[in-house]
Amino acid sequence: MNACVCAQARPLALDGSMPGDVGFDPIGFTSLLPLGFLREAELKHGRVCMLATVGWIATDLGLRAPGLPADSPLMSVSSFAAHNLAVQQGPMIALLFVVGVLEIAGFAAVQQTLKGERTPGDFALSIGGPPSSTLLLQEVKHSRLAMLAFSGIVTQCAVTHGTVGFPYF
Repeated sequence: MNACVCAQARPLALDGSMPGDVGFDPIGFTSLLPLGFLREAELKHGRVCMLATVGWIATDLGLRAPGLPADSPLMSVSSFAAHNLAVQQGPMIALLFVVGVLEIAGFAAVQQTLKGERTPGDFALSIGGPPSSTLLLQEVKHSRLAMLAFSGIVTQCAVTHGTVGFPYF
């Protein structure tokens, strides 16, 4: 039996210089956009998904935002239903404003990354010096896992119309 293994050539931009770079780009994004921009986007989405995964699970386990009135309709809904209700009730407007301000503030950092003056994802918040390459690799791996985890949780909840809670079996 003859087996054909088709290997794709490693993209030129993926030279192994960034943590987590394994040369995987089947769609060819690295030939369309700067690698620093792509890594910045990957880290941003990964960090958001790490928080979103924990937040979704915590909400399904009963944790609610401090200061939320006890008679609020948001006190008794699942994470799946909370989004639409929060849009109708108004709290999502405040969140949209905060996220918008953070995005505008982060635009300068992305510009610095594109000029090569800054490492993607580095907001100079680390205590005790720059993080090691091991920590950077762990962050990329955890980010990728969180993006898959959050996608899986949301998909399962959408398919079951929010009837399945934690644990999501």
